[in-house]
Amino acid sequence: FLSYNGARIKLVGSTLCSGRVEVFYNNSWGTVCDDYWDITDAEVVCRELGCGTAKRVLDSDYLDEGEGMIWLDDVSCLGNESSLTDCPHNGFGIDNCDHDEDAGVTCASEKIKLVGSTLCSGRVEVFYNNSWGTVCDDDWGIMDAQVVCRELGCGTAIEATSNANFGAGNNDIWLDDVSCSGDESSLTDCQHSGFGIHNCNHGEDAGVNCTDSARLKLVGSTQCSGRVEVFYNNSWGTVCDDQWDIMDAQVVCRELQGCGTAIEATSSANFGAGNNNIWLDDVSCSGNESSLTDCPHRGFGIHNCDHGEDAGVNCTDGARIKLVGSTLCSGRVEIFYNNSWGTVCDDDWGIIDAKVVCRELGCGTAIEATSRAYFGAGNNDIWLDDVSCSGNESSLTDCPHSGFGIHNCNHGEDAGVNCTDYARIKLVGSTLCSGRVEVFYNNSWGTVCDDDWDITDAEVVCRELQGCGTAIEATSSANFGAGNNNIWLDDVSCSGNESSLTDCPHSGFGIHNCNHNEDAGVICWKRHATSLYIRHTIKLQRQATEFYKGMQCFYLCLPAVITGIKLVGSTLCSGRVEVFYNNSWGTVCDDYWNIKDAQVVCRELGCGTATGVLDSDYLDEGEGMIWLDDVSCLGNESSLTDCPHKDLALTCKVSTQFCTPFLISLYKNGASIPSQETHGCQETSMTLTLPRVTPTDEGQIKLVGSTLCSGRVEIFYNNSWGTVCDDDWGIMDAQVVCRELGCGTAIEATSRAYFGAGNNDIWLDDVSCSGNESSLTDCPHSGFGIHNCNHGEDAGVNCAKSFELCHLCLTDYARIKLVGSTLCSGRVEVFYNNSWGTVCDDGWDITDAEVVCRELQGCGTAIEATSSANFGAGNNNIWLDDVSCSGNESSLTDCPHSAKSFELCHLCLTDGARIKLVGLTLCSGRVEVFYNNSWGTVCDDGWDITDAEVVCRELGCGTAIEATSRAYFGAGNNDIWLDDVSCSGNESSLTDCPHRGFGIHNCDHGEDAGVNCTGETNF
Repeated sequence: FLSYNGARIKLVGSTLCSGRVEVFYNNSWGTVCDDYWDITDAEVVCRELGCGTAKRVLDSDYLDEGEGMIWLDDVSCLGNESSLTDCPHNGFGIDNCDHDEDAGVTCASEKIKLVGSTLCSGRVEVFYNNSWGTVCDDDWGIMDAQVVCRELGCGTAIEATSNANFGAGNNDIWLDDVSCSGDESSLTDCQHSGFGIHNCNHGEDAGVNCTDSARLKLVGSTQCSGRVEVFYNNSWGTVCDDQWDIMDAQVVCRELQGCGTAIEATSSANFGAGNNNIWLDDVSCSGNESSLTDCPHRGFGIHNCDHGEDAGVNCTDGARIKLVGSTLCSGRVEIFYNNSWGTVCDDDWGIIDAKVVCRELGCGTAIEATSRAYFGAGNNDIWLDDVSCSGNESSLTDCPHSGFGIHNCNHGEDAGVNCTDYARIKLVGSTLCSGRVEVFYNNSWGTVCDDDWDITDAEVVCRELQGCGTAIEATSSANFGAGNNNIWLDDVSCSGNESSLTDCPHSGFGIHNCNHNEDAGVICWKRHATSLYIRHTIKLQRQATEFYKGMQCFYLCLPAVITGIKLVGSTLCSGRVEVFYNNSWGTVCDDYWNIKDAQVVCRELGCGTATGVLDSDYLDEGEGMIWLDDVSCLGNESSLTDCPHKDLALTCKVSTQFCTPFLISLYKNGASIPSQETHGCQETSMTLTLPRVTPTDEGQIKLVGSTLCSGRVEIFYNNSWGTVCDDDWGIMDAQVVCRELGCGTAIEATSRAYFGAGNNDIWLDDVSCSGNESSLTDCPHSGFGIHNCNHGEDAGVNCAKSFELCHLCLTDYARIKLVGSTLCSGRVEVFYNNSWGTVCDDGWDITDAEVVCRELQGCGTAIEATSSANFGAGNNNIWLDDVSCSGNESSLTDCPHSAKSFELCHLCLTDGARIKLVGLTLCSGRVEVFYNNSWGTVCDDGWDITDAEVVCRELGCGTAIEATSRAYFGAGNNDIWLDDVSCSGNESSLTDCPHRGFGIHNCDHGEDAGVNCTGETNF
């Protein structure tokens, strides 16, 4: 969120719409003082964040104290401001407060409410399509009520009411035939007949009675020791220490979960006196109660105490767990033991251990077990080493390990995890990497409208999802099915450099002119498919060349791949197997189909293990194509398409543009494909068919990592993929790999599992290439499977990515926008050749303007065609002149106009970069520079925000937020190239700044410098 004065705003707390208010100003986050803070100020905050209306203001009793600057004080909003920083205040950084006066808010962002006698009993209503409506009582039961009570924070359900027990509503009836399993997080996640589809009247409105159970927290030094407070009647209050003892404390510690057993029941406000209500007195627990409020007591609010008698507890602080990193569900693993947090060593750390962590945190399943301080090095104790989970444990500390605090590690070996639920974006469809795009906002998932949706937007999605490779298609028109919740984004227009889809320009959350038939989707090119197709891609690229009068044009054909898998049946994890290929779903023939094939399918879909195979007697027959036959899996493949099967033709679409007449001829295996002779500026497409490559050839090679041409080296041998040991691994070996893959020349031979450790066989060791070999397996080595290594020694490469033919002729895909005062009035600009440019007013008239208004959609008809830079002069290219529309064209670029000056759109993936960031995103990480044919780090001596500013600008990552030190993003393991960097801020490159000289330093990798940049953003 961005508001005036360059300030942004966020809430730090338990949800996106409740917590401590912080604003971003002068490159840092700071808090707001609660002097004069009231509901009107809170209203502005909630509206600015898109969190509805304000429910209440929060003071320091309900909030953790902030750190750093206090940016605002004496805020006095009128209530109609669009941003908190628009409200009158003392001025940024001018205050007379400290952090125990930090202000906060709770906003009413719920999509469900109860209309009745109390907050936790009444008629159920849900918010949909901008209005509240009721729920019909057909099939309404206690499980449905349970979901409602939990969603509202009202404890458990004691009754599901029917027949308009709480009175009849008078608006829409939104839900009917609701059937919850009881585990859903929201009522609208339960099965139902569809929004607005029912056979009811308001005499059948459903309701609930919830227990309205109190909640519990400790206010003190740690999460498991402090003053006891309970939540009742919409506010927190304390417990009097009359008769307070160890049995009462035992109930508290158990109720809090993860806090072990009680070791002390404290009295006399040992953890400080509260200042709100005293809710409980004369508590007398037996010790078996599940909640403190179940224990006998005088009654809520009945007491003869003051806050000098507030009760507290000390629990054993049974080990707890958290992730320190970019999100709640990805980061460095830390556990709480002996009153402090500490890390876990990565010795023997694997995916099974990561699964236990993800499950314990409620973060879904594990995607990756990271090592070597991937998420940065910790700086406290190392609590666990040699962890060896079976996968069934409920907590990481239940797994076998060497003992708390017993280890032989340093923080460069800190372990981490990536879990499935770490993102605020997901794909709903056949696989993790293809489906309908949904984003999480305002506590609910919603779709993205396909207006202006294109491959650049899809690229951002695939990259954000991690492990999904690159985008090969941006789908529209609800290709993966229509959603049924909110439509959160429309008119998305990514530049391609954003780290998250929500960082891209868009019309605003919830602002759209779409329906769910326009839901956008993506198909990403998963990494495991890379090695199967890259050689055909490069081979075809070399063949698809023609010369005309000295001009050379190249055509890159990206083969279609099988990108999706799903089960069609009664559940997500049982049914007929279908795969998505060539833009349609098709079935799999059951010839040779057995439990090993089923095992691969179940694992790929995240559905556990296979319990059996189904044949046609148990299935409805499919329709359309049968895509696969004679599938014969070993059982360890990561995808069904990796299994051996009959050859499958791959269809490639070749598109290009050209301005001079010439003959296109493409050849494949000596057979000429029919040529097309074309004249003038136009686009042409043709279809080629290639045989499918399957990973069955001994010695086949692939890279597992961040791009097609950088990653961990793996070879295929004895029907499985395996790694290469880094003993004697050098630049000549890397050269052979890069050339074999068609990735140009090698710029780096990496070692020590730089791209992550593999988990299968180690096939090669002691590789010693001369550099002239055509394949890595032709080089001398110790023999397949003969080695003295572990996966911490896996070898990798970074290739220059400069294909011999790196020109990619792109299609003339023009877009249009108005630059001016509103969305529907302004200077006309079109997008061509990767940049925006203007239109000359020669011949410009109302007919041309009519085409523009119609193309923009939602802008009605033209009332004026302006000229002479009426909306200000542009400063980029002038793309069009002498436009002469008839008025019937669907796009301005379809109108006759003077010829564009054609330029080949060279997209060369060369080794041009001399700086990169190694870390969480493209715009935050450890700074590395390329010098003397290798990458190296920068020492943090003298490193500051001015140096970081140069880095961020050089990378096109916006401005610097932070200059990090002490290997914040993890320690490097190669050379340290720069030290004592001292930029003035005006340099165009980091290496232009004064420094000691390349390779001259007095540092170690614990001092590696890094940066956090804002990322390139357009508002």
